[in-house]
Amino acid sequence: ATGAAGVASTVCDSAALVAKQNSSKPESVKVTPFSLGGEQHDQSTFVGRLTKIQELIDMRTIFLTDADVAAAQARLNEFKRLGRCPDGVSDQDMWEAQRTVNAVVHGPTGEKMFLPGRMSMFVPMNLPITAGMVLAASQQASMRVTLLLQWANQTYNVVNNYVCRAGPEVAYGPLAQSYGLAVTASCSIAMAAGSLLSTYPGLRVLGPLVPYLAVISAGTTNVCFTRMDEIKNGIEVSDADGNPLGRSVAAGQTAVFRTVTTRSMFLPVLSLLFPPAAMRAVYATGLVSAGTAAAIAIEVAA
Repeated sequence: ATGAAGVASTVCDSAALVAKQNSSKPESVKVTPFSLGGEQHDQSTFVGRLTKIQELIDMRTIFLTDADVAAAQARLNEFKRLGRCPDGVSDQDMWEAQRTVNAVVHGPTGEKMFLPGRMSMFVPMNLPITAGMVLAASQQASMRVTLLLQWANQTYNVVNNYVCRAGPEVAYGPLAQSYGLAVTASCSIAMAAGSLLSTYPGLRVLGPLVPYLAVISAGTTNVCFTRMDEIKNGIEVSDADGNPLGRSVAAGQTAVFRTVTTRSMFLPVLSLLFPPAAMRAVYATGLVSAGTAAAIAIEVAA
């Protein structure tokens, strides 16, 4: 995917492939004028932020080819050279090109990102792990299974945090330390909570909180240590035209804080707390019994 800048003069025809991922938007819909490195959707609104997240985790970008990415990079280079959209290219086409590049290429380094760690793999990588943790809690699985799932979750987290880091470099010592601390934190919480629930059966009603607390505690630790360089030294920032302005410590800290509050704390609520709550309502109807195949299927689906 790298080295596409040299083909900028041939972009308009070849880059038509880029729009095939998200070209369903009607022409009549008003599109935000394109700005290099900017945001198409208003990030001051909930809908704008939600739309951005949906685009980030769009699994269709998994299937982008090197040719798609090269065409998108060339189109962006042409925009930068001209200072406007190339002839015959719409603002929506430009936004699609930028999303294509951002989905595959790591901005600070310009390198192609490791596929399992990309945001487009967030759902397919998390689904089996999350389903396993929810079922382990509801079915009172063995401690060995619980610890295996916590380890798998933190292993994926460190891969995702490394691949999607905002800085160009990362110190591998702190990275390994963050991984070890995250695994230790999540497994320790799971073990302590499991022991507590065994000693005091009356607390089993709080069982669904165990995987959630373990995940958010370890996830926060993982993000902070993995991206410690961004917290201490900041990240590169640019103006609306993509011109570099230097490093900003405040921007780096804000980026890490938002990652912690959204990815580590908010997102697990839907996947780890909603299914148990939904199952309580299902069991209350008396139509499904706990532990049956039907109950497990409904819980995984939730």
